[in-house]
Amino acid sequence: MGSIQRNVVYNVTLSLSQVLFPLLVFPYVSRVLGPEQIGEIAFVDSITQWCVLVAALGISVYGVREIAKVKNDFERRSVVFSELLILHLIATVSVSVFFILSFNTVSSMAPFRHLFWIGTGILFLQSLVMEWLFQGLGAFSYITIRTVAVRILSTLAIFLAVHGPEDSTIYYSLTFFGMLMNVLLNGWYARKFVRFRGKGLHFGKHFKPLFYIFSFAIVTSVYTLLDTVILGFIADKAEVGYYSTAMRVVKLVTTLLVAISTVMVASLSFAFHNGQREEAFSLLRKSFALTVFMGVPLSIGLGIIAPNVIFIFAGSEYGPAAPALQLLAPTLLVIGLNNIFGMQVLNTTNNERLFLRAALVGMVISLSANFLLIPLFRATGAAVANLLAEVSVCLLLSFFALRRFPFRPDWKGMFQAVGAALPMFGWELLLKHMAMPIWVETSVMFGLAGISYFFIQYFIWRNPLVSELKQLVLPKLGIGKKN
Repeated sequence: MGSIQRNVVYNVTLSLSQVLFPLLVFPYVSRVLGPEQIGEIAFVDSITQWCVLVAALGISVYGVREIAKVKNDFERRSVVFSELLILHLIATVSVSVFFILSFNTVSSMAPFRHLFWIGTGILFLQSLVMEWLFQGLGAFSYITIRTVAVRILSTLAIFLAVHGPEDSTIYYSLTFFGMLMNVLLNGWYARKFVRFRGKGLHFGKHFKPLFYIFSFAIVTSVYTLLDTVILGFIADKAEVGYYSTAMRVVKLVTTLLVAISTVMVASLSFAFHNGQREEAFSLLRKSFALTVFMGVPLSIGLGIIAPNVIFIFAGSEYGPAAPALQLLAPTLLVIGLNNIFGMQVLNTTNNERLFLRAALVGMVISLSANFLLIPLFRATGAAVANLLAEVSVCLLLSFFALRRFPFRPDWKGMFQAVGAALPMFGWELLLKHMAMPIWVETSVMFGLAGISYFFIQYFIWRNPLVSELKQLVLPKLGIGKKN
């Protein structure tokens, strides 16, 4: 198996853990804490994560690219690592001061001061996680093993320590301790690849590219993080709980698609940096085909069975979250495409300014739609605003990427994926007329939808990607091996 294929397997495994562990934890936590407490934590964490984003300066994205460029040179790698780490620490201290002043002076934040102090710890630890170092080096085996181990311990701690609404502080504090374990393990493991340097550092060369990535991150945060914050200031915390639950479901599924981009960014950056354009375009075509192959059925399927998913995932108290989830379902595919045209094409070729232009349009649309729709439709209005912003960004990113580079996506594959997913509507209509428990109905729906989708893709459309996936996966399962 090639290094890229290995990294895809590792990163998909990592992403599956990001899906499976929340599937174990959140159904329990959502029922134990209730919409109000979940909404409070989501409100605090959204503000915390926005401050984390500001303090990161775009290094979480930029660092992957820069480390990948010097991954074969220990000394240059150590210098780049030290420069970016120092910049991140300085920014974090500055943002932390603003963060602490805010939740101690703003009246609508003060009631949740105990949660915000935990958020302060999370904010500081984020500067020391250094995940960009390992992603740039392609150390996905380590990232996967460490993350899964920490998540197992965190999951056990949640079931042992969280038993009622009064345990919301304990629940959020476990996020801090999980991150602390990651920081300690990363610091120990990083010694194999870098040494901290205090001399011979030049920070100026990073400012311009970081400015574009940072600006883009801040702009996109308006429709990825601040929508929850705006909802929290305008509506009650239960509405935040509904919306954050719908967003959590979407983000769980999105991680599977983004896993492809995370692996591809380092490989594409190396290929473009070394003039290997044909290799880069081949990687882009494969990434697009896989994103469409997965994103189309996931978007359509999630939209169809959103009420069932909310009931199983969070409980009957969260029923109002179903319409928001149906509206957010198409963003699964849209975000996957955004990662291709933005992260994989524009970012890896140093065209961050085009990335920023698209994000600025998305920010304006998001802010306008949020302030117009949230007072009227609460969580559902926030979902509509999010969808409009993501689609507008996707259209602009695709326009910029395809205009500048001779990369030609297989649009035919997208129409074929839609055609292969259409039987899902028939399966849902059929199953609704059968008396069966909701979890059985949902499981059967997944099974029938998956079988019909792969059947049409393989036997009717003759999609070569299915054959490649079969050759990659079946031997790992011990199927089709020759003695």
